[in-house]
Formats: sequence, structure tokens, C-alpha cells
Amino acid sequence: MHRITFASLALVPALSALPCAESAGADLLSHLSVPTVVVTGARFQQSPADHPVGVQVLTADDISRSGATTIPEVLSKQAGIVVRDNAGSPNRQIDLRGFGMFADQNTLILVNGQRISENEQTPANLASLSLADVERIEILRGSGAVLYGSGATGGTINVITRSPAAGDRAGRLVATAGSYGTWGMGARGSVGSDRLAAAVSVNHLASDNYRRNNDVREQNAQAELRWFTDRGSLSLAVSHSQEDLRLPSSRSAAQLVSDRRGTSTPDDSASLDATRVVLGGTQQYEWGSFAADFMHRDRSSQSFQFGGFNTIDSKVLGLSPRVRIPFGIGSVQHTLIAGIDWESWDFDNRITSFSYTGTGKQDNAAVYFQDTIVIAPDTTVSLGARQQRARSEIRESGAISTRNRNIRASELALRQAIGEAGSIYAKIGRSFRIANVDDVRCFCAGPANFLEPQTSSDREVGLDGSRPDSRWRVAYFVSKLQNEILFDPVGFRNVNLPPTQRSGLELDGSVTLAGKWTAGANYAWTRARFRDGTFSGATVGGNEIPLVPKHKATLSLGYQATEAMVLSATATYVGTQRFDNDQTNSFNAKMPAYTVVDFTVAHESGPWRLRGVLLNALGADYFSYGVAGGSPGVYNAYPAAGRAVLVNLDYHFDGR
Repeated sequence: MHRITFASLALVPALSALPCAESAGADLLSHLSVPTVVVTGARFQQSPADHPVGVQVLTADDISRSGATTIPEVLSKQAGIVVRDNAGSPNRQIDLRGFGMFADQNTLILVNGQRISENEQTPANLASLSLADVERIEILRGSGAVLYGSGATGGTINVITRSPAAGDRAGRLVATAGSYGTWGMGARGSVGSDRLAAAVSVNHLASDNYRRNNDVREQNAQAELRWFTDRGSLSLAVSHSQEDLRLPSSRSAAQLVSDRRGTSTPDDSASLDATRVVLGGTQQYEWGSFAADFMHRDRSSQSFQFGGFNTIDSKVLGLSPRVRIPFGIGSVQHTLIAGIDWESWDFDNRITSFSYTGTGKQDNAAVYFQDTIVIAPDTTVSLGARQQRARSEIRESGAISTRNRNIRASELALRQAIGEAGSIYAKIGRSFRIANVDDVRCFCAGPANFLEPQTSSDREVGLDGSRPDSRWRVAYFVSKLQNEILFDPVGFRNVNLPPTQRSGLELDGSVTLAGKWTAGANYAWTRARFRDGTFSGATVGGNEIPLVPKHKATLSLGYQATEAMVLSATATYVGTQRFDNDQTNSFNAKMPAYTVVDFTVAHESGPWRLRGVLLNALGADYFSYGVAGGSPGVYNAYPAAGRAVLVNLDYHFDGR
């Protein structure tokens, strides 16, 4: 089912005292250093210049200078990405290229190349990661289905965490305090010899939050052990996060005016425990490289709502062996990547308020390849395909339903250099999404509501380039979808939609002026519409799809006041959009546009770094998610935080 009723189970630890108030200067980060390697597009380390489709990479230095406190805050300033609060949780829904309420299932989230997007209507557990542990964030818009499978039509976001290195002797201490009773502490340390290295990170956060009955207490810890061999490395990484959260629920239109910080659910609460273990490694051979990862994720959440408890337990096992083989045929150079993905997912749900018990299981097995071909020094072609088989089983109230599906993805891309600093690229492809457990459950004794796989025919052309003092990107995309999966508020179930489409224009650039000033801007025009057909008995051809702002823009300015001090400001505009559940476009209002302005000042002195952030400096009253009611002017929304201050003190050392 649609996870509005159970949205509060989407729990992810974050610096949640500042919901929807993104940190200043986050767009400034996108112009800075060009990283030496990425993994999003290839599942092996690869230079961005070698990938036919543009990959945006945000490095650790970029993130540090941004003033952002969470990964969603970093992403919220990037072109074509909308971040919304649709549950009152510190988690945020991340929407690449306009997929609205089901963005979680169309924007694929990875950590170190491993899928963490959930197989339920729940955002990925991104905010369990501290920014202090992040090495870089890679954004691959409109791509990823060939190498990673279901749910990448909007794009892929890969968060790469810091790994211990040979000879490490480093540490970091962080303290945070701010508005709404926010305080937090964190520590990270790493040590290594020539053959063995280890790192440990722990973090704690507490906040009362902007809303009443929205307190959060969270802890997370990560550890990694890495062994360096003559041919590569092997690693074992373990992470655990725990969160306790109060749930304020939404506010009505009248309450947004009279008591926007209040709550109608003073007794509601939720908790989350999540563990992730990854054993993997990469080895180099004369013929190429072999890599493999074994992954286990365990997630347990419980909420108290509607006078009863809702408990969900899920477990995921995954194995992903793969090879990278470079070879030449005449003057043409190839890099072939091929692999197998296997994943088994188990789900158990118990709801006491109406004595419901349901279980689910989905097994996925896939083979894929991608061949990157350098035809000439300035011309690169990439082609790839994926074949995936999914078996789903749902058990509800004694009834058992099963379904097998075979689905494929493909992509063909071309990049042509233009001069020394720019390139033009084009790509065509096919992506898909397989229905998850919440899409097909009926919450009854009848058979499961199995849906057809969602498929998309994707097209994109673009121009990008960079110089030492500037960077730019222009892209136009069209995705034509069949059987898109969305919630029907009339039938109160998820359905396959009639044909839909996403199209858009993205502009992004930044420049450094006179060595001290940095200016950045990005703009996204996004159109999400029904191409034809009916929805809930109404003709919807040409209608807008809800929760997709047509216009979004960010302007940023940074100034290096002294060698040790940086000042920055960011303004983000999000245009009007249809309320959730308004597929018929008959509701008499749209969600209002809003602009959020943030300021940051950062000062460094040796190993010390002090940063102050003024969020939502103009005190805008806005919300990033709202759902239409059954009468004109009646709606509910989750109000965003007002003006807030956050101060962060960071001490780091390197003993090498």
C-alpha cells in the first residue's frame, strides 16, 4: 500500500533539528575539485572523463566547505533533485527528475556501490551516515539500471565512505549545538600498517526539533578492517544505527496558520534498529580485475500509531561478483565489465490495531555487462544490457500469492569531446522498477495485488565541461514510462498508471572570480505528466503528476574573507506543485512556491574548524509535502522549520 498511513516507519537518523532547512553554501561545493576516481557508473574505480554519461562528484572537501550537516542537505542544492519531508521523520525523500510521492522507488541509493534502497515504501537509511565519514558523493542522473537494476529511472546516488589506508594515524572529534535543543558529538579514528588498517566512527545526536512531539535521539557506529594484498585489498565493514523518534503527524491548512508547530498525535512514536555488514574485495590480475561483495542488512522498526503497534522486520542477503577486462581490437580500446547480482529479501509485518500479520519474500538474480569503447581519443561509446529475474511471494492472513517476472534494461551512450574543455553526449536506454511489498499487499485475506513491472524508455542529450576556474552542464531528457506504479486514493491501493512521461532541462554552472569569490547557479525545468488514459475513472491525459515542481533554482555566493575564513550564502527556490493525491488536477490550489536563504561562516585555525550556519534566514513559512483532502481548500502538510542556528566545532589530526 501507499506509505502515507505508515510513513513514520521511514526512519533515518539525521541532524533532524533542522527539517527541510538546507545548509548554506551547498551549491558552492559543486564547482571545486575534480576527483580522480568514481565507481557509480562502472562498479570499478574509473575517471569521470572515461564515462560517456556525465557523473557529478562531490568530494569530501566540497562537502566540508558547503556548511551542510546531512547528506540530504547536500543533495537538496543540486540541479534536478528535490528533497521533501513527507513523514515528520528526520529522513528525507530524495527525488531525482520528478517522481513525486514514489521517488524513493525511482531514485536508487547506494553506499559504496551497494544498494540500500529498501524494497518497501520507505526511504533509504542515508542519514545514518555522518558527513565526517563521507569521502565523496557521486550523482549519475537518469542512469544506473544496467549495472544496478530496479529503481534507477530517475538516477543513481552513490555515497562513498572513508576507508582506512595503509599507514593511517588519523582522528577527528566533532561537537554540534543549535536551535531546538540540538546537540551532538562524534569521533572517528583510523590506524594502519603496510598490510592492515582499521577505522572506527561513532556519533550521537539529540534534538527536540521544530515541531512538538518530534524529539529524536540517535546513535550510529561504523567499523572497517582492510587487508592489503599484493594484488588489491579485502575488507570487512560493519555499521549499526539506532533511533528513537516522536511523531507529530501532519497539520491541516487551518493549523498551519494557528499552530504550525503543534501536534495532533502526542502519544505517537517510532524506533529503528539497523545493521549492515559487507565483506568484499578487489584483486588485480594480468587479464584485468575481479571484485566481489557479500552483503547482509537487518532492519527492525516499530511505531505506535492509531492506538496500536506496527512492527516491521526485514533482512537482505546479497552477493555481487564481477570482472573488469580491458582489451584492444586494432586501435579500438575496450573495457568490459560483467557480473552477477543475487539478492534475497525477507519481510515480516505485524499491526496490532487491526490484528494484521503479513510476510513477504523477493529473490532477484541478474546478469549484466557494460562495454566502454574508446573509438578515438575524443570519442567514447558505451553499451550495456541487464537481464533480471524476480520471484515475489506474499503471505497475508493465511493466503499465499507468488509471481515470477523477467525484465531487462539496456543503455547506449556516446561522448564526443569538443575542444579541450568540453564534451557533448547522448544516450538512449531502458530502465525498470519491480513492484515492492507495499505496492502489492492488500492487507486482507485475498490474493496479493501483483502489478506489472514499470518500464521506461529514456533519452538524454547534454553538454558539459570544466576549466580550473569554472564548470558547466546543460542536459535535456525525456523518459516515457509504461505501467508506472502509483497510489490510487479512491481505490486505496497501488496501481499501474496509464502512459506517463518525465521531461526536463537542467542547467548547472559555477565560476571562481578574482581568486576570492565563487558564484554558482543551477536551474531545473521538470515536467511530469500523464500522456493518456484514465485514473480513478477520470480522464487524465495531459494532466500534471503531483509533487513535481516545474521550476527549481539555486543561487550561491562565496567569499574567502581571509586565509582562514570563508563566508557563503545560498538561496533555493522551489516552484508551485500539485498536492499529493491530485492526479485529476481538480483540487482548487497548488502547494505554494517557497524560497529558503541560508548563510554560513567558517573559520579554520590549524587542526580546529569552527562553523556557524543560519538556516532559513528570512524565516519563510513553507512545507515541502502536502496531501489534498476531499473538499476544496482542505489539505494536510508537514511544516518545515523556521529560522535556526547551528554551530559546529571540529578538531582533526593526522599522525602520519
